[in-house]
Amino acid sequence: MTLSAEQATRLPSDADVAFYQEHGYYISQPILTDDELDDAVYGSERHYAGERDYVFPLRAGYLDWKPEDGDGLRQNDYVSLQNEQIRRLVENPLIGAIAARLSRETKVVRLFHDQLIYKPPRQGGGDCIVGWHTDRAYWQTCTSDQMLTAWIPFQSTDARIGTLTVIDGSHKWPGAEQFNTFREHDLTALEARFGSGGKRITEVPLILARGQVSFHHCRTIHGSHPNLGTSPRIALAVHLQGSDNRYVEYRKAGGNPHIHVNDMLCRKLANGDPDYADANICPVLWSSGDS
Repeated sequence: MTLSAEQATRLPSDADVAFYQEHGYYISQPILTDDELDDAVYGSERHYAGERDYVFPLRAGYLDWKPEDGDGLRQNDYVSLQNEQIRRLVENPLIGAIAARLSRETKVVRLFHDQLIYKPPRQGGGDCIVGWHTDRAYWQTCTSDQMLTAWIPFQSTDARIGTLTVIDGSHKWPGAEQFNTFREHDLTALEARFGSGGKRITEVPLILARGQVSFHHCRTIHGSHPNLGTSPRIALAVHLQGSDNRYVEYRKAGGNPHIHVNDMLCRKLANGDPDYADANICPVLWSSGDS
């Protein structure tokens, strides 16, 4: 897992890392080529058509859009474990290397899981709004509070096509880990629930040219508005963990255990806990070699 001299020039600077730590997000330089993204588009089309390169252990219990589900927001989980082209994209070493540098706390980056998200053009369609939420809210069984997500759009993105939008600095707000509201469409009502501590609520639509990748902290509040363009907005969210992340039991308010899909997929440790370092499910995407 090495970078070429040219790739190394595309890593975040010290100022970029400081910006990420302060604001909770970062937009990379162009790090992916048109050929790499065209390959991923081809892979997504194959996946939507029902083609699979690798057998996935589960038949249900995870998000897996199929044509009979209709032309709304499509969500497909763990595509890199089923599709050759998407796996190649996820394994691009710059993605893991950038994540390691931004987090400052790990020299090894593993996949946690990935999601392919397709947002069709929909004039004012509330069903294609992604509610303000944090990824941390869905990762309550993780010990790490420094996980992050690489968001890879397959085309250039702007506010018109419903790009990913973050709330500036919200990763520092109390209660951010409770926003498991991906499917709530009233963004204004959700904003009223933010615990900003009196800080100004600033939406930042992430404007990316094709080939750029955005990264956001697991506690950063984010969501997206409808796609008002004429073409679909397709992106891959690659959720990433450091080498220190472990499983921890978490119980919901009613007492029932919170179960992540990884808990059903990963091998078990001697004590029965799922092993989030299972290389078949959570492969290493970057290692500096000196950890």
